[in-house]
Amino acid sequence: MKGALFLILVAALVGGAAKAETAGPAEPLTGQDIAAAVRAVMQAQGQAGAPILADQRRYFPCEVDLTIAPRREGRWDAVDVGCAGAIPWSIVVRTSADVPARFSFGSGADAGQTTTLVVVRHTIRRGEIITADKLDLAEVPRTPAPGVFSEIEPLIGRKMVQTLSAGVPIRERHLQMEWSVRADDPIVIETDSGQMVISMAGIALENGQTGDFIRVRNLRSQKIVVGQVADEKKIIVAPNMN
Repeated sequence: MKGALFLILVAALVGGAAKAETAGPAEPLTGQDIAAAVRAVMQAQGQAGAPILADQRRYFPCEVDLTIAPRREGRWDAVDVGCAGAIPWSIVVRTSADVPARFSFGSGADAGQTTTLVVVRHTIRRGEIITADKLDLAEVPRTPAPGVFSEIEPLIGRKMVQTLSAGVPIRERHLQMEWSVRADDPIVIETDSGQMVISMAGIALENGQTGDFIRVRNLRSQKIVVGQVADEKKIIVAPNMN
């Protein structure tokens, strides 16, 4: 159904976080909560596969129904999850669902055509840093597997977590995660009250990519709060969230 959004009620999943205002601030959602919501929508749409999400990862609370829909029509390997509540937010959740065969990477070739992918020029071992001379572009039969690359430049400087032989296409899972913020990094905690922006010094307590929600410590109050990674130095914390 083109353009349709699939809704699922998450109040029960978060233990009554969306109750009356007198119940106090809503509790942050966890990866387990969101995974359960995504799984329910996928099952209702007859889709096999499961969300790939850490159970204990924390996200902003949501006092309204979450919106859950495939990121691209007809394929459920990635879904958009959003909240249109008082503090709007959205994330992309990867799943183990197969990509339909009609989808290809690169230029979207028709059946029987090939796709240009980045492949290993010669064996690259686990722990090596990628340089341009270690990679090449090759025309390969199109593949439904996600996470491949069509350009060399974004891979330069990345670290391998798996040994690959010559001619093998590089995939995202072969590379060390690129964290925007790492545990123990000094960061700026920023809160926008609507009337002013308040900035405080803090320390990251977890690794996180841009868009992830991680725990940080306010160095002034020593309080641990949860915020969203905005860039390499800044964590956004919603007012009254923690």
